[in-house]
Amino acid sequence: MRFLVCRWEVGAIEALLSRGVDVVLLIDAWEAEHRHLDPGITNRLERLVRIDSFEAMDELALLVTGLQEEGLAFDRVVSVCERGQFAAAYLAALLGLGRPTIVQSVQVRDKRAMKTAVRRLGVPTARFTTVPSGDPAAAARHVEREIGFPAVVKPVAGAGVVSTARVGTAPELEAWLAENAADGRFMAEQMIEGEEFHVDAVWVDGTAWEFAVSRYLRPRIELDDPSHLNGAVQLPAGREPELYAAVEELHALVNEALEITDGITHTELFRSPDGSLWFSEIATRPGGGGTTQAFRARGADLREVWAESLVAPDRRPEPLPAPPHPYVGWVMLTPRTPGRVTGEPSDADIAAFPYVLDVDRTARVGDVVWTNSLAPGLSLVIGADSEEQFTERALALEAALVFETRPAVEAAA
Repeated sequence: MRFLVCRWEVGAIEALLSRGVDVVLLIDAWEAEHRHLDPGITNRLERLVRIDSFEAMDELALLVTGLQEEGLAFDRVVSVCERGQFAAAYLAALLGLGRPTIVQSVQVRDKRAMKTAVRRLGVPTARFTTVPSGDPAAAARHVEREIGFPAVVKPVAGAGVVSTARVGTAPELEAWLAENAADGRFMAEQMIEGEEFHVDAVWVDGTAWEFAVSRYLRPRIELDDPSHLNGAVQLPAGREPELYAAVEELHALVNEALEITDGITHTELFRSPDGSLWFSEIATRPGGGGTTQAFRARGADLREVWAESLVAPDRRPEPLPAPPHPYVGWVMLTPRTPGRVTGEPSDADIAAFPYVLDVDRTARVGDVVWTNSLAPGLSLVIGADSEEQFTERALALEAALVFETRPAVEAAA
C-alpha cells in the first residue's frame, strides 16, 4: 500500500509508517527550511520530494507525470495539514483516485464555500460576507452594512486564529485591514458569543470509529496570549448525553453537506447562552495542538486510529477504553516571548505533576519560536476529576513550566 502524503506532520506520518504504508512525502520550500525533519522518520520514507509550492499546479502536474513514468501507483493521497488540502485533491484527480475531490477540498478549505454548503441543509452558522479588497474604509462600510458589529474578520482559507481578529466598529476594522489585509482574501462574519468546542472523529463509511467533544478553556478568538489557558478538556459522553446527542445530529448534517464519509475530521462549534449550537468550521485533517494527542490517555493517539482506518477499514478495532480520569484533555505551554529558546522545562520538572499523562515537545533549546496560536512549545495531556480541577491544574502547569528565550538575532550573534 502506497500513499502520497502532502506536508510534514510527525504523528500522522509515523502512524502510517508503523502500519507498513510506503510513504512518498511532499514538502515545500518553506518546510524544508523551517521544519526539523527527523532522520528517524525521513529515513523510513519511500521517498522525500521537495517542491517549491503546493499552490503551483504546473509543478504538481509535472511531478505526477514523473511518478507515473516510474511506474509508481498510489492507493491514496492525503494531506496532514490545512495548507496541503487543495494540492491533495488536485494530485488525487491527476492520479485517477476518487478522493479527496476538488469540490470537497474547496468546501473544507474556503470557509465561505463551507458555510454555504452546510446552510443548505439547515445547519446554523454565522452570517458572513467577503471583505472587498482595496479601500479599507469602503470595505469596513460594506461589513457594517452586511454583518454589523461586533464581527470577526479572518482569512477565507486560514488556519487556527492566525490573522483573525474581533472588531467592534467600522473605524477599528478599517485600521485593522490597513495593517493586515494587504496580501490576502478575507471574510467577516457575525460574532457568536458563548462556549467553543472542538469535535474530533475518525469515520469509515459514515460511521464514527471514535468521536469526542472537547470544550476549549478559552474561545480561540480570545487567545491573545497563547501561553495562557491554551487547551481543551474532553467531555465524557456519559456525563454530557444531551450535548453529545445534539453535536452528533449536527455533525451528521455537516458530513452530508460536505460528502464526508471517511477519514479524520476536526470540527469547531459554538454554544450560545441560550443553548443553541452553531457550526463554525471543519477540517479533514488531524486537529492541531493536543487534540489528537489527548486520546492517548485512552490508549491511542487519534492519528493512529485514523491510520488504522485507512489501512484496514474492514477491521474495526474495539473502541478506545475509558481514560484513567473522568476528564482528560490537553494544554499547550508556549514560550511567552518570541526568539531563540535558551531554556525549557526538564523531564524532572514535568514529572513533579503526577496528573500529566503524556508529553510532546514541539520546541527545544536552540529552536527559533514565535508567539501565536500555532506556536510550538510543550503539549501536555492531563487528567482531572472535574472541569474546574482541570483548569486549576492547567494554571499550575503554566506557572511552573516556563520556557526561556532571547531575541533570535542576539542569539545568533
